[in-house]
Amino acid sequence: MNRAFIVVVNYTKYKDTIECLESVLKSSYQDFQVILIDNSPDDISENNIHNWLNGQSKDDIETLFPELVYPLVKKPIPYSYIKEEQLNDMPYLKNERLLFVRAANKGFAAANNLAFNYILRQADESSFIWVLNNDTVIAKDCLENLIGFYKNGEGDTILGSKLNFYYKKEVLQAVAGRYNKWLGSTYHVGEGEIDNGQYDNFTMNPDNYIVGASMFLPFSFLKKVGLMNDDYFLYYEELDWILASKQKGFKPALQANAIVYHKEGTSIEGASFGGKNKDKSFADYYSIVNRLKFTKKWYPSCLYTVTPGVIYALLKRLCKGRFAFVNKTAKAVIKVLATDYHNNNMNNG
Repeated sequence: MNRAFIVVVNYTKYKDTIECLESVLKSSYQDFQVILIDNSPDDISENNIHNWLNGQSKDDIETLFPELVYPLVKKPIPYSYIKEEQLNDMPYLKNERLLFVRAANKGFAAANNLAFNYILRQADESSFIWVLNNDTVIAKDCLENLIGFYKNGEGDTILGSKLNFYYKKEVLQAVAGRYNKWLGSTYHVGEGEIDNGQYDNFTMNPDNYIVGASMFLPFSFLKKVGLMNDDYFLYYEELDWILASKQKGFKPALQANAIVYHKEGTSIEGASFGGKNKDKSFADYYSIVNRLKFTKKWYPSCLYTVTPGVIYALLKRLCKGRFAFVNKTAKAVIKVLATDYHNNNMNNG
C-alpha cells in the first residue's frame, strides 16, 4: 500500500486536535502515520494530548459528528514524543501511529516544514503527504478517496478536498479558492451553498487554488517543489507553495469524494506575536502585510492596484483608534515595498 504522512499543527486548540485525530484514526485506509506538531506557547495542549494518547483523559470529546469520532479508538496509541531539535536525528519510526513533536512557534509554514524534512528523509516515491488543519473532522473514506485519485497516474497533481462547514455540514465552505491578483483578494468557490453535488465535476481554472485546510500531494511534490515559504509566518504560504509548484509542472485538482468538515478559523484563534498576547490583531497584521508581500513576489505589476487597498485598510483601522497596530503594520508595509522578493533569499524550498 501507499503510506500517507498526515501533518497536523496544533496551536493551543488541543480539543479540536483530539477530535480531528479521533476521526483520522477511524479512516477506512489505515496505512498512515500522523505527524503532530505542537507549537503552543505553554504545556496545556501538550499535557492534554499526552493524556489522550495514553488513555488517561477524563473528558468526553464534544463533537457534532459522533458517527465519525465515536467509539473512541483503543488507548494507548503507539506514539513517540520528540523535541524539534531531535527530529533531524530520528530514525524512521515506521510502527508508530503518531509522532508528537514539540516545537517553538515560528509560524504555520515552519511547523509544517519540520514534518516535511522528516518525510523527505524517511518516505519513498510511493508515499503521500496530507496537510490537514487540526480544526477539522474527516469522513471515514476521505483518505481512501484521496489516494484513490492517483491510481490513474495523476502524479503531477496536488489535491484539495470538498470542505463543508463543521457547524452546517450540508453547506459548502469551499471546493477551491480563487485569487484576484489585481486586488490581492481571495474568496471561496461554492461558499454558503447547499451541497447538492453541483461541484462534483469541478475543474480548476488558472486562478483557482486549493484551500489550505486540506492539501494532499504525492511525495514527488516535496522533492521537486521543496518546503513551504516560512517567511510569511501566517497566511499566503499555501498559495505561494501552489504557485511555486505550477512552475514545476504540478496542477491543482478537486477530489469531491473526499469530504472534510472544517470549523474555519479556530486553528489560529488565540495565537499572537511571541505566543503571549491573546490579541487577535496578529492575524490582521499578517493578512495585510502578506497580501502585499505575496503580490510583490508573484505579481509585481499589480502593486499599483493592491497597494491602495492596503493603505485603505490601514486608514480604516486608524479611524478606529488602533494607533499602535497601524504604526507597526505601516512600518512592515514600507519594508515590504523596499524589498526585492525576486532577488532576495526568501525560502521557497
